[in-house]
Amino acid sequence: MKRKSSLAAFMIFLPILCWSTPALAQGLNSRTATAFSYLNRGEAWYAKGEWDRAIADYNLAIVSDPTIARIYQSRGEARCQKRDFEGALADFDRAIQLDPNLVEAWADRGAIRYVTNDLIGAINDSTRAIELNPRLAVAWNNRGLARMGRRDLAGALTDFNHSLRLDPKHAETYYNRGTVRYSMGDNDGAITDHTLALKFKSDFALAYSGRGTALFAKGNLAGALVDFNRVIELTPSSARGYFNRALVWRKTADWPRALADFDRAISLDANFVDAYAHRGLIRLRQGEEKMAQQDFTRCLELRPDLLGNLSRLIYNLRHEYRL
Repeated sequence: MKRKSSLAAFMIFLPILCWSTPALAQGLNSRTATAFSYLNRGEAWYAKGEWDRAIADYNLAIVSDPTIARIYQSRGEARCQKRDFEGALADFDRAIQLDPNLVEAWADRGAIRYVTNDLIGAINDSTRAIELNPRLAVAWNNRGLARMGRRDLAGALTDFNHSLRLDPKHAETYYNRGTVRYSMGDNDGAITDHTLALKFKSDFALAYSGRGTALFAKGNLAGALVDFNRVIELTPSSARGYFNRALVWRKTADWPRALADFDRAISLDANFVDAYAHRGLIRLRQGEEKMAQQDFTRCLELRPDLLGNLSRLIYNLRHEYRL
């Protein structure tokens, strides 16, 4: 049976590999045959999203025969879905010990290492998966993500390009490449990639957000506003969506709407540093000194290292408006 699930991280997507569970072979000894029976039933539960039941069957399969790498691999997948990353890593480690050529284990362990911020480990595991199967698009994508995390933008771009040559309809990879292009100052390329991501996944809120950000950078405020509105429609609990839209309102000098959206962003994320800073600047411009100071204080409580930048912004604002 084919796996269709995915493990998602904030702002990026790490698709877990799909493969067909091998048919139960003829002539297996009774313990191994029993293990495969539990494995197959676990895979059926997995396909239905019943992670706990799947894990229970994988556990029984391991008791029956603890030497089958595929069982640990499958249990690691299910543990990923429950966000038990420590348990998943242990399972992928064991799967690789039993079968050093099990490409899915290398690719999935690389994905989990990325999620747990072990970027070098993620790069190494993804590279090994690529060596075992150079046509594995997800491994190129995941290595690109890890390289992006290490600010190796050129390397990330190369990996995303290769991944898309192998799988030219993968929305998340277009989004990832668009994010890299935006970071490299290529706003037009970012807009193109995020638009392609939306072609293959029309409800992809992150792609709308990424495209809106690139449009905003190009001064296309109307286009950015349309995209940020769509983000809020798709994910009404997105603090970033309201924050981004507030930046458009601020740019157009629509102070009431900007304040309302900054308020909403902070209500959704009480630790949204940038929202406090920007709301404080608008309040200062509006003559609300006390409330502005409260926002600046909260901003610096969260990020003391921003004192210099915030001080410059306040000085420039006071100078511009003679406050």
